[in-house]
Amino acid sequence: MGHIIIYIHDLRSSGVTRDAMMLAEHCSLFHDTTLVAGHGEGFFRDAVGQGGYASVILKRAASPAASRITAALPLRRWLKSRPPGVVISMGNLGHATPYIALRGLSGFRTIYRISNAVTRGDGLRGALRMRWMERLVADAARIAIVGAALGDAPVLARALERGHAIEIPSGVDVDHALAAARAPAPHRWLGEAVPVILGIGRLRPQKNFGLLIDAVARARRERRLRLAIVGGGSEEERGALLRRAQAAGLGEDFLLAGETANVFAWAARSDVFVLPSRWEGSSLALLEAMAVGTPVIASRLAGDAPLVLGEGRYGLLVDGDDAGELAGAIQAQLSSAVVRPGNRAQDFALPADIYRGLIEDVLVDMAGGARAAA
Repeated sequence: MGHIIIYIHDLRSSGVTRDAMMLAEHCSLFHDTTLVAGHGEGFFRDAVGQGGYASVILKRAASPAASRITAALPLRRWLKSRPPGVVISMGNLGHATPYIALRGLSGFRTIYRISNAVTRGDGLRGALRMRWMERLVADAARIAIVGAALGDAPVLARALERGHAIEIPSGVDVDHALAAARAPAPHRWLGEAVPVILGIGRLRPQKNFGLLIDAVARARRERRLRLAIVGGGSEEERGALLRRAQAAGLGEDFLLAGETANVFAWAARSDVFVLPSRWEGSSLALLEAMAVGTPVIASRLAGDAPLVLGEGRYGLLVDGDDAGELAGAIQAQLSSAVVRPGNRAQDFALPADIYRGLIEDVLVDMAGGARAAA
């Protein structure tokens, strides 16, 4: 019943890419499903399409930020060869591509998945972002909002109120996480006595890893600590963090570990996971760390983190701006007063069935519209 097209901007290691692959695999059990990447570079380029779904890469060249619209024409050409269906655009970075590609093209409806904060208090850029969000909401068959925190934006709150949008938090398969955590240690640090503080995410300003570097440097005044950050980024981004860590005195106790297909092996052997983000939707990395029992600390600015952590019951919360406060939280999570996540991650199951239900609702609407037109 209908064709499902799951669109992502590229194949870099990120929660968006992992969620897209998970959803494509799930939907392929019930529908003809294709995962379409605008650009083919990224950590998961060899893994995509290994399941029961088809995969298409529209452009294989590198993708600077401006190229998010250059995949629109190839996508439009490809869609013209496909039967009618639903396009679900998975990540904020790539929404412009299907939005442009589908102008005037009949037979398709779009679901936009909003996975990052749209209200960030950043002046003109923020105002333009809100106008863009209004366009997406008007264009969409439905809107999927990743976590309750994003629904505070007025345009999304209105969409939720009239039933045009639905909140879908991130989720994790705890059994899979625990099994994956039993893989061999991915780095020698993880078998040594010096405690390891872990950050996971793209090396972007949003993730606020500079604050984490400064906080670990302060916490090291009490005892030796190591900081590992797992995630991809440009050479410029890597260089900036390396220079900051060097200036903070971390020396050889700082590691930019790059991308990984198994974050659970890292998280399970680290002593504390920290999510210092300036903004988030519903953090998958936080749930991944909690799923394997790692003590966690999160910024109150990081989307649904206060809700996920039960306002401090399952991990510590900090304000996201104060390196001294974060250093104190790190020391506390390394002490006998540690606050552990317990089984909290089990309350956040994989959301694939919810997404599929949303997609199928749109397919049913499309079928009803086609019958009415006939």
